[in-house]
Amino acid sequence: MSNYWATFVKTGNHCFRYDTRIYLNAVQSISNSDICIGAVVGKNPGSASPSNLNSNAMQMINLNGDKLLPTVRNIFIKAKTQAKKPIGSNEYVQVLNLFYLCDNNLSTAITSYSTVGPCTSLIDSAENKIFPLVWYVWGSPDGRIDCYKQRFSGINTNNHIYYHTTNNQVYCGFPDTNPARHTQGLKHASIIPALAPFV
Repeated sequence: MSNYWATFVKTGNHCFRYDTRIYLNAVQSISNSDICIGAVVGKNPGSASPSNLNSNAMQMINLNGDKLLPTVRNIFIKAKTQAKKPIGSNEYVQVLNLFYLCDNNLSTAITSYSTVGPCTSLIDSAENKIFPLVWYVWGSPDGRIDCYKQRFSGINTNNHIYYHTTNNQVYCGFPDTNPARHTQGLKHASIIPALAPFV
């Protein structure tokens, strides 16, 4: 049983993480009929790793100190509670990223990624799903990775949400070049009311 699932793919010396799912309730296995209640978009996968290094199949994730995934889960659970909606046994939040190379050091990850393909390569097919909402947590503008952001402007959702780091305010709309606050240090109460109507 686990709340955190993904597919890991080895490419040369690099590991990529795709179709990352945060289940609000732990599940024994995953299904394509499971219900996605929203997506969160970060920079790249961090320290979380596969439970089976030799498998390319969907599998449970070892968090290894990764705090974003459990933080997102806690926030969505609180949003469901505020909305007074029950948590379904197979509901999950999709995790998307600007790029999918695993490394908890962003600078190292960017350098490594530049050797394996241009901005449009190695994209997670999960980006093609339809999402009730998309919450952006990719942080401040960064010239090294800003070229990856624009593809999310056309993602399949009617509800884009982000917390503006400078203005300390939630906005409904695509962040474009605006800073979209990461979950680290974010007060849950600042974002929950914006998520609750859509979960």
